[in-house]
Amino acid sequence: MYKKTIITILLALVAMAGQAQEVRTDTVVPKFLINGYFFREMPTLPDATPNMTRLKDKEGNSLIAIGINVDLPKSVIRQAIPREQVRNADQFLNGVNMVRTMQELTQANVKADGTFYSPKAGEPFPQFSEKDMDGRTWTNDSVRGHVMVLNLWYSGCGPCRAEMPELSSWKEQLPDVIFLSATYHDAETAKRITDKYNFTWMHLVEAKDMMAWIGTEGFPFTVVVDKQGIVRYAVHGTNEEKRAELLAKIKEANEE
Repeated sequence: MYKKTIITILLALVAMAGQAQEVRTDTVVPKFLINGYFFREMPTLPDATPNMTRLKDKEGNSLIAIGINVDLPKSVIRQAIPREQVRNADQFLNGVNMVRTMQELTQANVKADGTFYSPKAGEPFPQFSEKDMDGRTWTNDSVRGHVMVLNLWYSGCGPCRAEMPELSSWKEQLPDVIFLSATYHDAETAKRITDKYNFTWMHLVEAKDMMAWIGTEGFPFTVVVDKQGIVRYAVHGTNEEKRAELLAKIKEANEE
């Protein structure tokens, strides 16, 4: 049995970052992408523990991307579909690169026993210095005396994108609270996504150190920090119940 690391990515956002790709009618959608090579069927692989990722392109086509830490034998490579014959090949390859980047960033501080640092309720919020899309630097001093909410996201996280309009309504309800989002994307990519989903918070970009707070728990990650700089609430993931609890904690801290 393969040890699976499954991450579902919608690659439409990745495709938006590059030039439009001409749609060919003679291309095929493979079932597997292994170490950068496309295959119609699963070949016999060397003995290794792979990471497996399901990728979906902007047309809804999907495949399983597999990464192994050994080179593929030439006999396996000869079975691969030429890249120019693969429909939306660049989108799938960009998706693999995104997954690899996110895994490197989020797993950077995960210890051998699976533990990692992440801000927790009752602790001082860690020192930080990050720039927003306009180049302004934000630090602990920038938010001192205010309730701060920080939401960590990235473009491949469907639940992150889905909650953005609702999170924006919180800013309208609570104008005294400082609402910050943080992503590893550059300003151009972040703006494209936040404009599309009407995410009106202040956006910190290229905040790679913060991505390590995700660890093994997944996106999004949202933290509520009180006026004294103490974490009041922190939660990985999102659903209606979690968002209701978050909003209640924000209002509670802001009334003190």
